[in-house]
Amino acid sequence: MDYSLKNIKIAGTGSAVPDKIVTNQDIINSGVDTDDTWIRETLGIRERRIADGESASDLAAKAGLAALENAGVDKEEVSLIVLATYTPDRKAPSTACLAKHKMGISNLCPAFDIVAICSGFMYSLAIAANMIRSGAHTNALVIASDVTSSLIDWTRRDCVFFGDGAGAVLLTASDYENSLFEARIFSDTNFTDGFTVYEGNSTFTMDGGSVYEAATSVLPGSIISVLMRCGLTEEDITWVVPHQPAIRALKKMADRLGIPFEKVCHNMERYANTCGATIPLLLDELNREGRLKKDDLLAFAGVGAGWTFGAALYRWH
Repeated sequence: MDYSLKNIKIAGTGSAVPDKIVTNQDIINSGVDTDDTWIRETLGIRERRIADGESASDLAAKAGLAALENAGVDKEEVSLIVLATYTPDRKAPSTACLAKHKMGISNLCPAFDIVAICSGFMYSLAIAANMIRSGAHTNALVIASDVTSSLIDWTRRDCVFFGDGAGAVLLTASDYENSLFEARIFSDTNFTDGFTVYEGNSTFTMDGGSVYEAATSVLPGSIISVLMRCGLTEEDITWVVPHQPAIRALKKMADRLGIPFEKVCHNMERYANTCGATIPLLLDELNREGRLKKDDLLAFAGVGAGWTFGAALYRWH
């Protein structure tokens, strides 16, 4: 059976970040034992956006509406909403339903959450694309939104890694003869404690070393697996639009893929690691800056706690 998804179009992109900016120096001034030079050179981060009273559904709604506007599609034409978050507003109802309400979408389209941490967008994208492919839906709004600041212990050094934000894409069917969309998602549950929130804890626990090893292994590995499935090679990639774990990890990924680092897009310097939102937030920036050209081959890849990971290839049109 051919699982190649060759009739998917990213019709619109959108993103939203909080107004509040927290710099590395702000964190140092608060008393955290860390170093600005190390943060910039190892992680690639100068600053991050931190929610001030904004929830995951608030940011998701803004990003979703921006994607619809970019696509020129009326919000009532949305037939499916898939929202990736690990920082839900509440246990029930889903953040997807809350965001749908805040977007003012009154039709009865299904809306549900996905929890795959930093690879949540990859999971949501693959699921929504397959539902478009099947003909079950026509306009799928895929959103990733995380307010990681709600789970940060601001006295620990690892607080420097993360920021808050949301990104979204609107998927539609495509009849473009050169279209290509192929995605693969995975999990490896032998490494469940690399990044976790233990029962009863209010903040996360992270093993930075294991996160780095996972990122530098499964990010390139996932991309290669999708390339092989499509009969393509690393040289065919125009841009890699990856999860944003750390600049050092992305340079190692490029090295393992055998591609110049100039092909690897990043914005962690301004937003840090916005978890599931990193890929669609970055994609929206590239789209609105006019950096994406017709027939560019984009490679998406993400890895998150669990471990969950995945990659996709998409030909821009």
